[in-house]
Amino acid sequence: MDTDNIVRLSLESVRQLIESLHPGASTEPGDGKRREQRWPFPGTVEVWLPESCYGERYLLATLHNLSSSGLAMRCDRPIPTQTRIQIAVHVPKLSCFGEAIVRHCTRAIAGYLVGVEFILEADEPADDET
Repeated sequence: MDTDNIVRLSLESVRQLIESLHPGASTEPGDGKRREQRWPFPGTVEVWLPESCYGERYLLATLHNLSSSGLAMRCDRPIPTQTRIQIAVHVPKLSCFGEAIVRHCTRAIAGYLVGVEFILEADEPADDET
């Protein structure tokens, strides 16, 4: 992967990630149960925890699913809800990095299923909007 394919986490970069594995996929709401469609996604998530977290502050997680506003990942340790974390999501065609906040952490058969919401940077305003 070229470094040109490592980008800051944004709505557009997440849409590119989804499109890379699910061509023609919609990021609109799915079956009415969720705000947004979630897509199964194989990949790796690097996680950097804040100093306030006990123990190792860097971990690797397995990407479980992805939507335009967040992701679910499986990891070996719990991460408290409302924890603000740094993440990097890696799939073959693109890598994104940025911040997220943990919304849930559930004990699973193997480790923990952790759901995070992306903290996306606001798009730059167009020249005529300033």
